[in-house]
Amino acid sequence: MTPPINRKNNENKGKKQQELSTKVLADVVESLIGAAYLHGGFDLGCQCASFFDMGLRWQPLPKRIESLLARMEIEDEYPSQLAVVERILGYTFERKSLLIEALTHASYEHNSHTSSYERMELLGDSVLDMIVTDFLYHAPGKNYSPGHIHLRKSAVVNAHILAYICLSSSTTADATMPGISSDGRITLLPETHDIFLWQCLLHSSSAILEDQRKTATRYKHRRDDIHKALIEGNIFPWADLIRLQAPKFFSDMVESLIGAVFLDSSGNIDVARSVMTNLGIFPILDRIVRDDVDVLHPVSRLSLWAGKHGKELDYRYEKEKGKVSCIIFVDEKEECRITETYHGRASQEEVKFMAAEHTIKLLRLRGVNYGVLKKKRRLAQKNEVIDMVTD
Repeated sequence: MTPPINRKNNENKGKKQQELSTKVLADVVESLIGAAYLHGGFDLGCQCASFFDMGLRWQPLPKRIESLLARMEIEDEYPSQLAVVERILGYTFERKSLLIEALTHASYEHNSHTSSYERMELLGDSVLDMIVTDFLYHAPGKNYSPGHIHLRKSAVVNAHILAYICLSSSTTADATMPGISSDGRITLLPETHDIFLWQCLLHSSSAILEDQRKTATRYKHRRDDIHKALIEGNIFPWADLIRLQAPKFFSDMVESLIGAVFLDSSGNIDVARSVMTNLGIFPILDRIVRDDVDVLHPVSRLSLWAGKHGKELDYRYEKEKGKVSCIIFVDEKEECRITETYHGRASQEEVKFMAAEHTIKLLRLRGVNYGVLKKKRRLAQKNEVIDMVTD
């Protein structure tokens, strides 16, 4: 007997069923939120995000900020450095408690009911990331690919450049100090001195004081070279920035202050952008875009070259007698060895950078351009979609 024809199976036979990876589905959701943001701004972007739920309790931004601010405690007394920080930022806080929190390190012992800046720093990092991405997406005449946006964003949203911003941001203050007058008598004389942003951190740690002193000394030795490279150089000064070896709390201060400004201004992106301009972040970003500054990190450049040419790249470290060495192997052959005094993780990162930079010079790789990133991006996108043939 001839078996009955199963028309459904017959119709499906030979057809391809397309299965999308989790990454592709996530990309689709993110692109829809991005499209909503481009079409209707931040509010419409939030509405679109709330449609996908994501397991969060979504509220309109003003209401959410209002609920956060309602938990803030009003301070009876304010530290004297608040006015200094406001002058540096070019912004006056309506809620001073937000500024105190943004400046408070976890070690601070003189104010037990104020949280440390850690939550504020996380918020500020997100605000900074969004504002920089928006600027690069709309950069006139550029139409950057995702890879190019990420490269340039990484140049201004990283701990090294933000630490430099913290170290370089300052204001002047007038004071009267004992001195010798023109007639040789000891008297009080007017004096103007600089107060730096990093000096306004609220903490109770002798270790932080020592870190501040050492980092400020390294900054004084390198600030002119960094400044010159940022305003007129063709290559982003990764080397000098990394050699500052600035502890994380320097960059944390900048991000926490941006987060505090965002909350105090009721989520006003334009106000946060203005503060970023006053701190010098936006002038750096604008020049990177305007003059097409080479911002590719040496470690990334070396990795791209190795991937393009099928080379096996390996970084190895050796520590001995207070020294740390970074050895770079290409196809198991030692190409470069750099040794420096070991001062912890920061010095290990510095020696890795120096080794990568030296290898780039040895192999003459400065010409590896951003086009490589475009090709890698397209290849990755093709691999996201998996087609499976089913019966």
